[in-house]
Amino acid sequence: MIRVLFILEQHLGHRTYAENLRFGFARQPQVQAQWAEITYYQAGGLIERLPLPKTVRGILRGRQQVRQALRQAEYDVALFNTQAPAAIAGGIVRRRPYLIATDITPRQYDEMASFYHHRADRPGIESSVKHWLNRRLFQRAAWVLPWSHWVRDSLIREYGVHPDRIQVIPPGVDLSRWQPTRDRMPGHFRVLFVGGDFYRKGGPTLLAAIQQLPIPVEVHLVTRSPIEPTASVYVYRDLTPNSPRLIELYRQADVFVFPTQAEAFGIAALEAIACGVPVIATPVGGLPDIVRDGVNGFLVPPNDPTALAARLRLLGEQPDTRWQMAQAARHHAERYFDAVQNAARIAKLLAQAANVTTGLCFPKPSYDESSR
Repeated sequence: MIRVLFILEQHLGHRTYAENLRFGFARQPQVQAQWAEITYYQAGGLIERLPLPKTVRGILRGRQQVRQALRQAEYDVALFNTQAPAAIAGGIVRRRPYLIATDITPRQYDEMASFYHHRADRPGIESSVKHWLNRRLFQRAAWVLPWSHWVRDSLIREYGVHPDRIQVIPPGVDLSRWQPTRDRMPGHFRVLFVGGDFYRKGGPTLLAAIQQLPIPVEVHLVTRSPIEPTASVYVYRDLTPNSPRLIELYRQADVFVFPTQAEAFGIAALEAIACGVPVIATPVGGLPDIVRDGVNGFLVPPNDPTALAARLRLLGEQPDTRWQMAQAARHHAERYFDAVQNAARIAKLLAQAANVTTGLCFPKPSYDESSR
Protein backbone atom coordinates (compact mmCIF):
# COMPACT_ATOMS: atom_id res chain seq x y z
CA MET A 1 0.00 0.00 0.00
CA ILE A 2 1.34 3.43 -1.00
CA ARG A 3 0.40 6.38 1.19
CA VAL A 4 0.14 9.34 -1.17
CA LEU A 5 -0.48 12.97 -0.28
CA PHE A 6 -2.03 14.85 -3.20
CA ILE A 7 -1.50 18.62 -2.91
CA LEU A 8 -3.78 20.25 -5.45
CA GLU A 9 -4.25 23.88 -6.44
CA GLN A 10 -7.90 24.70 -7.01
CA HIS A 11 -7.88 27.44 -9.62
CA LEU A 12 -8.72 27.49 -13.34
CA GLY A 13 -8.73 24.04 -14.97
CA HIS A 14 -7.01 22.43 -12.01
CA ARG A 15 -10.33 21.95 -10.23
CA THR A 16 -11.45 19.68 -13.05
CA TYR A 17 -8.07 17.94 -13.04
CA ALA A 18 -8.36 17.34 -9.28
CA GLU A 19 -11.85 15.90 -9.64
CA ASN A 20 -10.77 13.56 -12.42
CA LEU A 21 -7.67 12.56 -10.45
CA ARG A 22 -9.86 11.60 -7.49
CA PHE A 23 -11.99 9.47 -9.82
CA GLY A 24 -8.98 7.70 -11.28
CA PHE A 25 -7.29 6.99 -7.95
CA ALA A 26 -10.49 5.73 -6.36
CA ARG A 27 -9.91 2.74 -8.64
CA GLN A 28 -6.29 2.17 -7.58
CA PRO A 29 -6.58 -0.12 -4.51
CA GLN A 30 -2.81 -0.04 -3.96
CA VAL A 31 -2.97 3.70 -3.16
CA GLN A 32 -4.09 5.20 0.13
CA ALA A 33 -4.83 8.76 -0.96
CA GLN A 34 -4.93 11.89 1.17
CA TRP A 35 -6.12 15.12 -0.45
CA ALA A 36 -5.04 18.65 0.40
CA GLU A 37 -6.80 21.45 -1.50
CA ILE A 38 -4.73 24.61 -1.83
CA THR A 39 -7.10 27.56 -2.23
CA TYR A 40 -4.77 30.44 -1.27
CA TYR A 41 -7.67 31.84 0.76
CA GLN A 42 -9.54 31.23 4.01
CA ALA A 43 -12.72 33.12 4.71
CA GLY A 44 -12.33 35.27 7.83
CA GLY A 45 -8.71 34.25 8.30
CA LEU A 46 -6.13 36.37 10.06
CA ILE A 47 -3.85 36.46 7.02
CA GLU A 48 -6.72 37.76 4.89
CA ARG A 49 -7.07 40.76 7.24
CA LEU A 50 -3.43 41.82 7.04
CA PRO A 51 -2.77 45.20 5.35
CA LEU A 52 -0.85 43.58 2.49
CA PRO A 53 -1.41 43.28 -1.26
CA LYS A 54 -3.88 40.54 -2.18
CA THR A 55 -1.20 38.58 -4.04
CA VAL A 56 1.07 38.55 -0.99
CA ARG A 57 -1.78 37.46 1.29
CA GLY A 58 -2.56 34.65 -1.14
CA ILE A 59 1.02 33.41 -1.12
CA LEU A 60 1.15 33.49 2.67
CA ARG A 61 -2.11 31.56 2.94
CA GLY A 62 -1.02 29.05 0.32
CA ARG A 63 2.28 28.50 2.12
CA GLN A 64 0.43 27.92 5.38
CA GLN A 65 -1.95 25.44 3.73
CA VAL A 66 0.80 23.45 2.03
CA ARG A 67 3.10 23.29 5.06
CA GLN A 68 0.22 22.27 7.31
CA ALA A 69 -0.68 19.43 4.95
CA LEU A 70 2.91 18.23 4.73
CA ARG A 71 3.35 18.31 8.51
CA GLN A 72 0.06 16.65 9.49
CA ALA A 73 -0.18 13.87 6.90
CA GLU A 74 1.51 10.50 7.22
CA TYR A 75 2.62 9.72 3.69
CA ASP A 76 5.29 7.95 1.66
CA VAL A 77 5.29 10.26 -1.35
CA ALA A 78 3.60 13.51 -2.38
CA LEU A 79 2.22 14.65 -5.71
CA PHE A 80 1.81 18.34 -6.54
CA ASN A 81 -0.41 19.34 -9.46
CA THR A 82 1.81 22.37 -10.21
CA GLN A 83 5.22 23.47 -9.00
CA ALA A 84 3.79 26.59 -7.29
CA PRO A 85 2.63 25.04 -3.98
CA ALA A 86 5.86 23.05 -3.76
CA ALA A 87 7.91 26.20 -4.33
CA ILE A 88 6.25 28.31 -1.64
CA ALA A 89 6.41 25.52 0.94
CA GLY A 90 10.19 25.71 1.29
CA GLY A 91 12.56 22.94 2.36
CA ILE A 92 9.83 20.89 4.08
CA VAL A 93 8.94 19.55 0.62
CA ARG A 94 12.11 17.43 0.58
CA ARG A 95 11.20 15.44 3.72
CA ARG A 96 9.65 12.81 1.44
CA PRO A 97 9.95 11.99 -2.27
CA TYR A 98 7.70 14.12 -4.44
CA LEU A 99 6.34 14.26 -7.98
CA ILE A 100 5.22 17.34 -9.87
CA ALA A 101 2.51 17.21 -12.51
CA THR A 102 2.03 20.40 -14.46
CA ASP A 103 0.24 21.86 -17.46
CA ILE A 104 2.72 24.71 -17.91
CA THR A 105 6.16 25.85 -16.76
CA PRO A 106 6.76 29.29 -15.22
CA ARG A 107 8.66 30.45 -18.31
CA GLN A 108 5.79 29.39 -20.57
CA TYR A 109 3.31 31.13 -18.29
CA ASP A 110 5.34 34.33 -18.49
CA GLU A 111 5.20 34.13 -22.29
CA MET A 112 1.39 34.12 -22.08
CA ALA A 113 1.26 36.72 -19.32
CA SER A 114 -0.81 39.33 -21.15
CA PHE A 115 -3.63 36.85 -21.77
CA TYR A 116 -3.84 35.78 -18.12
CA HIS A 117 -3.59 39.22 -16.45
CA HIS A 118 -0.27 38.03 -15.09
CA ARG A 119 2.80 40.21 -14.61
CA ALA A 120 5.79 38.41 -16.04
CA ASP A 121 9.06 38.63 -14.16
CA ARG A 122 11.40 41.29 -15.50
CA PRO A 123 15.00 40.29 -16.18
CA GLY A 124 17.10 40.81 -13.10
CA ILE A 125 18.24 39.28 -9.82
CA GLU A 126 14.73 38.43 -8.58
CA SER A 127 13.83 36.69 -11.84
CA SER A 128 17.10 34.77 -11.88
CA VAL A 129 16.69 33.57 -8.29
CA LYS A 130 13.10 32.42 -8.91
CA HIS A 131 14.16 30.55 -12.03
CA TRP A 132 17.04 28.89 -10.16
CA LEU A 133 14.67 27.81 -7.39
CA ASN A 134 12.18 26.37 -9.88
CA ARG A 135 14.97 24.55 -11.75
CA ARG A 136 16.15 22.99 -8.51
CA LEU A 137 12.60 22.04 -7.53
CA PHE A 138 11.95 20.29 -10.85
CA GLN A 139 15.35 18.61 -10.89
CA ARG A 140 14.94 17.24 -7.36
CA ALA A 141 11.54 15.72 -8.09
CA ALA A 142 11.49 11.95 -8.33
CA TRP A 143 9.39 12.33 -11.46
CA VAL A 144 7.99 15.27 -13.39
CA LEU A 145 4.70 14.60 -15.15
CA PRO A 146 3.94 17.23 -17.79
CA TRP A 147 0.48 17.13 -19.30
CA SER A 148 1.83 17.61 -22.83
CA HIS A 149 4.93 17.34 -24.98
CA TRP A 150 4.95 21.13 -25.20
CA VAL A 151 5.65 21.28 -21.46
CA ARG A 152 8.09 18.38 -21.66
CA ASP A 153 10.21 20.32 -24.13
CA SER A 154 10.32 23.33 -21.81
CA LEU A 155 11.30 21.20 -18.81
CA ILE A 156 14.28 19.81 -20.70
CA ARG A 157 15.34 22.98 -22.51
CA GLU A 158 14.74 25.64 -19.85
CA TYR A 159 14.86 23.72 -16.55
CA GLY A 160 17.48 21.07 -17.21
CA VAL A 161 15.29 18.12 -16.17
CA HIS A 162 16.72 14.84 -17.44
CA PRO A 163 14.42 13.23 -20.04
CA ASP A 164 14.59 9.90 -18.21
CA ARG A 165 12.76 11.44 -15.24
CA ILE A 166 9.93 12.87 -17.32
CA GLN A 167 6.74 11.03 -18.20
CA VAL A 168 4.08 12.80 -20.25
CA ILE A 169 0.82 11.86 -18.50
CA PRO A 170 -2.08 14.08 -19.52
CA PRO A 171 -5.29 14.50 -17.56
CA GLY A 172 -7.80 11.75 -18.04
CA VAL A 173 -11.58 11.78 -17.99
CA ASP A 174 -14.20 9.26 -16.94
CA LEU A 175 -14.80 7.65 -20.32
CA SER A 176 -17.90 5.87 -19.03
CA ARG A 177 -19.56 9.29 -18.51
CA TRP A 178 -17.91 11.24 -21.30
CA GLN A 179 -18.91 9.12 -24.26
CA PRO A 180 -20.79 9.47 -27.56
CA THR A 181 -24.55 9.17 -27.74
CA ARG A 182 -26.77 7.36 -30.23
CA ASP A 183 -29.71 9.65 -29.44
CA ARG A 184 -28.80 12.73 -31.46
CA MET A 185 -31.54 15.34 -31.68
CA PRO A 186 -32.44 16.55 -35.19
CA GLY A 187 -31.66 20.13 -36.05
CA HIS A 188 -29.15 22.48 -37.62
CA PHE A 189 -25.39 22.02 -37.56
CA ARG A 190 -24.46 22.41 -33.86
CA VAL A 191 -21.30 24.19 -32.78
CA LEU A 192 -20.19 24.04 -29.14
CA PHE A 193 -17.74 26.37 -27.38
CA VAL A 194 -16.72 25.95 -23.72
CA GLY A 195 -14.47 28.55 -22.12
CA GLY A 196 -14.79 30.58 -18.94
CA ASP A 197 -12.85 33.49 -20.46
CA PHE A 198 -14.75 34.01 -23.71
CA TYR A 199 -12.23 36.48 -25.12
CA ARG A 200 -8.93 34.73 -24.35
CA LYS A 201 -10.32 31.45 -25.61
CA GLY A 202 -11.28 32.92 -28.97
CA GLY A 203 -15.02 33.38 -28.66
CA PRO A 204 -15.08 36.53 -30.83
CA THR A 205 -13.20 34.64 -33.57
CA LEU A 206 -15.88 31.95 -33.50
CA LEU A 207 -18.75 34.44 -33.75
CA ALA A 208 -17.01 36.21 -36.65
CA ALA A 209 -16.50 32.88 -38.44
CA ILE A 210 -20.14 31.93 -38.02
CA GLN A 211 -21.16 35.09 -39.91
CA GLN A 212 -19.28 33.79 -42.96
CA LEU A 213 -21.06 30.42 -43.16
CA PRO A 214 -23.67 29.82 -45.86
CA ILE A 215 -25.29 27.00 -43.85
CA PRO A 216 -27.70 27.32 -40.90
CA VAL A 217 -25.87 26.90 -37.58
CA GLU A 218 -26.73 26.66 -33.88
CA VAL A 219 -24.01 27.98 -31.57
CA HIS A 220 -23.91 26.89 -27.92
CA LEU A 221 -21.60 28.92 -25.67
CA VAL A 222 -20.64 27.80 -22.15
CA THR A 223 -18.84 30.72 -20.52
CA ARG A 224 -18.64 33.02 -17.50
CA SER A 225 -18.30 36.10 -19.68
CA PRO A 226 -21.30 38.44 -20.12
CA ILE A 227 -22.27 37.36 -23.63
CA GLU A 228 -25.86 37.94 -24.70
CA PRO A 229 -27.77 35.18 -26.54
CA THR A 230 -29.36 35.75 -29.96
CA ALA A 231 -31.77 33.80 -32.15
CA SER A 232 -29.11 31.20 -33.07
CA VAL A 233 -26.66 31.65 -30.18
CA TYR A 234 -27.43 29.97 -26.85
CA VAL A 235 -25.47 30.95 -23.73
CA TYR A 236 -24.98 28.86 -20.57
CA ARG A 237 -23.38 30.36 -17.46
CA ASP A 238 -24.39 27.96 -14.68
CA LEU A 239 -22.81 24.67 -15.77
CA THR A 240 -20.24 22.97 -13.55
CA PRO A 241 -17.40 20.55 -14.47
CA ASN A 242 -18.55 16.99 -15.23
CA SER A 243 -22.23 17.95 -14.79
CA PRO A 244 -24.84 15.91 -16.75
CA ARG A 245 -26.11 19.03 -18.55
CA LEU A 246 -22.61 19.94 -19.71
CA ILE A 247 -21.89 16.39 -20.88
CA GLU A 248 -25.14 16.33 -22.85
CA LEU A 249 -24.22 19.56 -24.64
CA TYR A 250 -21.00 17.89 -25.79
CA ARG A 251 -22.79 14.74 -26.87
CA GLN A 252 -25.28 16.67 -28.99
CA ALA A 253 -22.62 18.81 -30.71
CA ASP A 254 -21.51 18.25 -34.30
CA VAL A 255 -18.22 20.05 -33.73
CA PHE A 256 -16.39 21.59 -30.79
CA VAL A 257 -14.62 24.88 -31.54
CA PHE A 258 -11.78 26.15 -29.36
CA PRO A 259 -9.95 28.98 -31.19
CA THR A 260 -8.02 30.05 -28.10
CA GLN A 261 -5.26 32.66 -28.19
CA ALA A 262 -3.43 31.27 -25.15
CA GLU A 263 -3.84 27.90 -23.48
CA ALA A 264 -1.78 25.55 -21.34
CA PHE A 265 -3.65 22.38 -22.26
CA GLY A 266 -7.38 22.58 -22.99
CA ILE A 267 -9.35 20.03 -20.96
CA ALA A 268 -12.52 21.20 -22.73
CA ALA A 269 -11.13 19.89 -26.03
CA LEU A 270 -10.27 16.61 -24.34
CA GLU A 271 -13.86 16.24 -23.13
CA ALA A 272 -15.06 16.82 -26.69
CA ILE A 273 -13.02 14.03 -28.23
CA ALA A 274 -14.12 11.70 -25.42
CA CYS A 275 -17.69 12.33 -26.60
CA GLY A 276 -16.71 11.55 -30.18
CA VAL A 277 -16.90 15.17 -31.33
CA PRO A 278 -14.40 16.55 -33.87
CA VAL A 279 -12.48 19.58 -32.59
CA ILE A 280 -11.32 22.71 -34.38
CA ALA A 281 -8.68 24.40 -32.24
CA THR A 282 -5.51 26.44 -32.46
CA PRO A 283 -2.00 24.91 -32.25
CA VAL A 284 -1.43 26.53 -28.86
CA GLY A 285 0.09 24.92 -25.75
CA GLY A 286 -0.77 21.25 -25.39
CA LEU A 287 -3.68 21.27 -27.85
CA PRO A 288 -1.73 19.52 -30.64
CA ASP A 289 -1.53 16.48 -28.34
CA ILE A 290 -5.34 16.38 -28.27
CA VAL A 291 -6.20 17.45 -31.82
CA ARG A 292 -4.46 15.62 -34.67
CA ASP A 293 -4.88 17.93 -37.64
CA GLY A 294 -6.92 16.25 -40.36
CA VAL A 295 -7.53 13.13 -38.24
CA ASN A 296 -9.86 13.96 -35.33
CA GLY A 297 -10.25 17.64 -36.11
CA PHE A 298 -8.39 20.63 -37.46
CA LEU A 299 -5.84 23.14 -36.20
CA VAL A 300 -6.26 26.72 -37.41
CA PRO A 301 -4.30 29.91 -36.64
CA PRO A 302 -5.53 32.11 -33.75
CA ASN A 303 -7.55 35.20 -34.66
CA ASP A 304 -8.35 33.91 -38.15
CA PRO A 305 -12.14 33.77 -38.66
CA THR A 306 -11.78 32.97 -42.36
CA ALA A 307 -9.66 29.87 -41.77
CA LEU A 308 -12.03 28.76 -39.01
CA ALA A 309 -15.08 29.33 -41.21
CA ALA A 310 -13.56 27.21 -43.99
CA ARG A 311 -13.09 24.24 -41.64
CA LEU A 312 -16.55 24.68 -40.13
CA ARG A 313 -18.10 24.72 -43.60
CA LEU A 314 -16.22 21.56 -44.57
CA LEU A 315 -17.50 19.66 -41.54
CA GLY A 316 -20.99 21.09 -41.94
CA GLU A 317 -21.26 20.08 -45.57
CA GLN A 318 -19.44 16.72 -45.39
CA PRO A 319 -21.15 14.49 -42.81
CA ASP A 320 -19.02 11.49 -43.84
CA THR A 321 -15.83 13.36 -42.97
CA ARG A 322 -17.39 14.49 -39.72
CA TRP A 323 -18.33 10.89 -38.85
CA GLN A 324 -14.81 9.61 -39.60
CA MET A 325 -13.29 12.30 -37.42
CA ALA A 326 -15.78 11.52 -34.65
CA GLN A 327 -14.65 7.88 -34.62
CA ALA A 328 -10.99 8.92 -34.59
CA ALA A 329 -11.67 11.37 -31.75
CA ARG A 330 -13.13 8.73 -29.46
CA HIS A 331 -10.35 6.28 -30.30
CA HIS A 332 -7.72 8.92 -29.45
CA ALA A 333 -9.42 9.58 -26.10
CA GLU A 334 -9.56 5.89 -25.25
CA ARG A 335 -5.90 5.41 -26.05
CA TYR A 336 -4.40 8.39 -24.24
CA PHE A 337 -6.91 10.10 -21.94
CA ASP A 338 -8.54 7.39 -19.82
CA ALA A 339 -8.58 8.65 -16.20
CA VAL A 340 -8.25 5.16 -14.71
CA GLN A 341 -5.42 4.09 -17.00
CA ASN A 342 -3.51 7.32 -16.48
CA ALA A 343 -3.97 7.11 -12.70
CA ALA A 344 -2.49 3.62 -12.82
CA ARG A 345 0.53 4.97 -14.67
CA ILE A 346 1.00 7.66 -12.03
CA ALA A 347 0.56 5.08 -9.26
CA LYS A 348 3.41 3.03 -10.71
CA LEU A 349 5.72 6.05 -10.62
CA LEU A 350 4.60 6.93 -7.10
CA ALA A 351 5.49 3.40 -5.99
CA GLN A 352 8.92 3.69 -7.60
CA ALA A 353 9.55 7.03 -5.90
CA ALA A 354 8.51 5.67 -2.52
CA ASN A 355 10.39 2.41 -3.10
CA VAL A 356 7.19 0.46 -2.46
CA THR A 357 6.48 -2.84 -4.21
CA THR A 358 2.77 -3.34 -4.82
CA GLY A 359 2.84 -6.68 -6.61
CA LEU A 360 0.26 -5.36 -9.05
CA CYS A 361 0.42 -5.10 -12.82
CA PHE A 362 0.26 -1.71 -14.48
CA PRO A 363 -0.57 -0.79 -18.07
CA LYS A 364 2.39 -0.18 -20.32
CA PRO A 365 2.88 3.56 -20.90
CA SER A 366 1.50 4.51 -24.31
CA TYR A 367 1.78 8.29 -24.30
CA ASP A 368 5.46 8.55 -25.12
CA GLU A 369 7.57 10.05 -27.88
CA SER A 370 6.26 7.55 -30.44
CA SER A 371 2.76 8.97 -29.99
CA ARG A 372 3.65 12.45 -31.20
